[in-house]
Amino acid sequence: MAKTKKEEIVEKDLKTAEIKAEKEAELDKEMNSDQEEPTDQEIDEINTEKKTGTNEQLPSEVAAINEDTTTAKAATRGAEKVEEKKATKTKQSKQSKKTAQKKVKSKKYTEAIKDFDQRKLHQIEEAIEQVKKLSYSKFDGTITLDVKLAKAKKEEESVRGTIKLPHPTGKTQKVKVASEDLIEQIKKGKTDFDILLTTPAMMPKLAVVAKILGPKGKMPNPKDGTVVENPEEAMKEIEQTVRYRMDAGRNLHIPIGKVSTKSSKLAENLSVVLKAITHLKKDSLTLSPTMGPGVKISLSVK
Repeated sequence: MAKTKKEEIVEKDLKTAEIKAEKEAELDKEMNSDQEEPTDQEIDEINTEKKTGTNEQLPSEVAAINEDTTTAKAATRGAEKVEEKKATKTKQSKQSKKTAQKKVKSKKYTEAIKDFDQRKLHQIEEAIEQVKKLSYSKFDGTITLDVKLAKAKKEEESVRGTIKLPHPTGKTQKVKVASEDLIEQIKKGKTDFDILLTTPAMMPKLAVVAKILGPKGKMPNPKDGTVVENPEEAMKEIEQTVRYRMDAGRNLHIPIGKVSTKSSKLAENLSVVLKAITHLKKDSLTLSPTMGPGVKISLSVK
């Protein structure tokens, strides 16, 4: 049956439409295959757009600052952790050393205090006898009065002075008299003496070595009785003269004699020392041998 002209026109239009649709489909396929996957930056931009509700991208300067800030914070946190670990280790090390020092005591010391009450306060004669018994050094040790001074209410000068005892302490001290030749030796670092005596006239010349003698406690001072008109005469009294000076912990350490010294002579020396420091406010008095525990003395003793 022959097609009418109208049917031929419709069929032709359908074929044209199909061909057009196929070409468009192929073109779309090619375009999709050529399109690249979105980069990390594009994904970040898309996420930013979703959060802000805008199409604007973060400026590159802002993005760079944010990245640097994040890196800096991470580095800071890391450094802080390292410092915390170091501080913890240092603290633990100091604590372990202190603990070790507290625990370590010689057998002789432990044996000496076994039957001794360290809290008991004694009178002079009793304290001296106890110190002699508690001393366990193989050599002839020195007996020293340790004075703990009360805390000062106001700023005060360093407590220092000299005391002339009725009996020698038995402690040998090397004494020298200041001279220009000695000053030259001191400049070279030679300070092989315990006490330096000088005259008031020589004091200005010693100023050039004050920085050397001062830290060693060897600079002559009128309060110490080391600046005198007649140094040679003062040298004869050195063995019976004791010098004291407050340390950083507000303590005085004053020798009164040897363990071998007669108890009566030690008692006389101790009485003179206690009388000389009556004006100082004291927290405690302890009599100690070179090696051995200390014996507390009553503060009421004069």
